[in-house]
Amino acid sequence: MQNKLIITILLIIIAIQQLIITTNPKKAYSDHEEKVINAIEKVKKSVVRIDAWSSEGKPKELGSGIVFSSQGHIITNAHVVKDTDTINVTFFDGKKKVGVLIDYSDQYDIAVLKVDPTGLNIVPAEFGDATKLRLGQTVIAVGNPLNFGWTCTIGIVSGLNRNIRVDNRIYEDLIQTDAAINRGNSGGALVNLAGQVVGINTLVYRGRSGAEGMGFAITSNKARYVANDILKGRVLIPQRAWLGIEPIEITPQLAEKYALPVNYGIYVKSVFPDGPADKHGITPGDIIIKIDDKIVDSVAKFNTLIESKKPGEYIKVTVYSGNVVKVIKVKLEVRSR
Repeated sequence: MQNKLIITILLIIIAIQQLIITTNPKKAYSDHEEKVINAIEKVKKSVVRIDAWSSEGKPKELGSGIVFSSQGHIITNAHVVKDTDTINVTFFDGKKKVGVLIDYSDQYDIAVLKVDPTGLNIVPAEFGDATKLRLGQTVIAVGNPLNFGWTCTIGIVSGLNRNIRVDNRIYEDLIQTDAAINRGNSGGALVNLAGQVVGINTLVYRGRSGAEGMGFAITSNKARYVANDILKGRVLIPQRAWLGIEPIEITPQLAEKYALPVNYGIYVKSVFPDGPADKHGITPGDIIIKIDDKIVDSVAKFNTLIESKKPGEYIKVTVYSGNVVKVIKVKLEVRSR
């Protein structure tokens, strides 16, 4: 009798264990992986492939783009589509359309295309706020690298407010990431785990050492700003003011390392010849601490203050030149296209 009771209890325990296993199956992936999968699922239909052709019918540029509106507007990099004759856009489901270039900003490297939305399942991307990004945050690059088709790579936000000179263009306020970016990714999406576009993948920096894992993206905020200007018909993109310097953000650590006279501000790395700063006596090595009466403590704030002005306006720029504080009156100019 006792043995039967023991056997019955054991059978009940086994049945309960089996029920637990059945009702709580082990997940195939972690919570973090699930967030990545969901983010990709959300954005994948909003990323397109772009093939640009020269007037001679030769392939000129391979890139990616992001659906910006339900009317068929697409954001990409200017360097992907400028100086091309034919632009073909391929959507996630394989449908193809001819893209018409509305306009572009060479300085900001942003362009807007338009395709006929007829017959398409248009899914505009959701754009997030890049100012809320934090170092170490997970991001995903989605695009068409090296003609492999829709590809996703994952990494983190490796740096913020990066400034890089490429040929005659200075890219400002870039997002740095170690998510793999290659030729063909340009114009594609850098998204957060909510599936929101936080950047436009733009370039890879390898330098002389051939370094890897240094991709850069234009912030979603700047891309939307320029794209909306284009859609409002502001053809001379930017009709925004320009000071004509290459800025570096000063941190307390940087100030201590180089014994700078202040622990905040904008270090003038270089000055564009014949630009506003050059014409009014701002020189490399100066430190800008105020624009008018507003303290400048980041590159983002510097850009915002300058670009909120109109070309032709005068501003007061307070600088440390050596250990001497100067207030320089500068007439801003139109930033080149």
